[in-house]
Amino acid sequence: RVMYEGEVRDVTTFFEARGHSVPPRYNPADWIMNVAQAVPVEELARRGYFPSDKRPWARKEALFVDEEEGRDALGFTDHHQNNKVSARDEKRIGFITQVSMLFKRELQNIARNRKPLVARFAFSFAMSILVGILFLGIGGEGSSDFRVVQAHFGALVLVLMMSMFGTAMPSLLAFPEERPVFLREYSTNHYSVSSYFVSRLATEAIVTFPQMLLSTTLTYLLIDLQMPFSYLLAVVYTLAMTSTAVAVLLGCSVEDPKMASEFLPLLFVPQLLFAGFFVATELIPEWLRWVQYLCSLTYALRLALLAEFGPCAEEDGAEPGQPNHCQSILDNSGADEDQKWLYWLILCCLFLMFRLGALLILRNKAQKFF
Repeated sequence: RVMYEGEVRDVTTFFEARGHSVPPRYNPADWIMNVAQAVPVEELARRGYFPSDKRPWARKEALFVDEEEGRDALGFTDHHQNNKVSARDEKRIGFITQVSMLFKRELQNIARNRKPLVARFAFSFAMSILVGILFLGIGGEGSSDFRVVQAHFGALVLVLMMSMFGTAMPSLLAFPEERPVFLREYSTNHYSVSSYFVSRLATEAIVTFPQMLLSTTLTYLLIDLQMPFSYLLAVVYTLAMTSTAVAVLLGCSVEDPKMASEFLPLLFVPQLLFAGFFVATELIPEWLRWVQYLCSLTYALRLALLAEFGPCAEEDGAEPGQPNHCQSILDNSGADEDQKWLYWLILCCLFLMFRLGALLILRNKAQKFF
């Protein structure tokens, strides 16, 4: 049955007259699907949603006039002859094909709507320049002055924090904003939840890398960091992808983009508190220290600190009895050279755990909706 037949510009008036006005800033096509899926057929018929078709070929007796074998009266191929569905209609598109087509669509959407992408890179560029100028050359000032070492440590923390802020926010809002389209296409069996999820992951990974490359290059050169550039890029990129995994988990848990933005403090504040910047890990109450194992910034910071301050921590102070400030930084953050492999492992496990959790939540919500 035809629910609406007419011009696109008349959709708003048609639905408003029948008690289902299109909400402001809402896609009319998505609203039509929502009304069709949420309102019972009897209620739709009572409100006049099924106008009679007055076209000549709409009459039942006209459907079988002058038909060719295998074609209907309009000339379209009939795949349901003798109440049998052809094998081609029953064949489901493979997982790789679904991911490929969804990934191409994601890239097309980025190309068509470039402003958010430009704003994302502009934010990373501006913040990197600002942080780089504030801490200009601090990485090469030595370790004899505690104030210099503390500023060096703060600069490294800000570099890692920027990788979280610049990537988590877009990922947090993406799923709530695309939810109506995803549910509509999932309900019509266009693709599976897994293929949609993998295509989104591939898109985020590709977009995030040049963003982190730009930010890392600027801050590395301006601050004069001492660790190898490739190592810093690896830490920053891994932290960024893990942060997007947490953001996607929160985004899949809510339906409204405004509500998703309310979760931003939950995403960032614990990361800062348990990273060893404001308070040493040993000073945190024992019953609360387990939270650090869920904070990716903690382990990314330890990896970066070991690479940046590890060499000077092995050196003696410039004067007898002078404390080794680099070693103090490592001690306060809980960084241990022998556990570097464990920090990398935990980062990867956090990424997989949050991603799989988001996939399960999205699949559960999609199945419950229909």
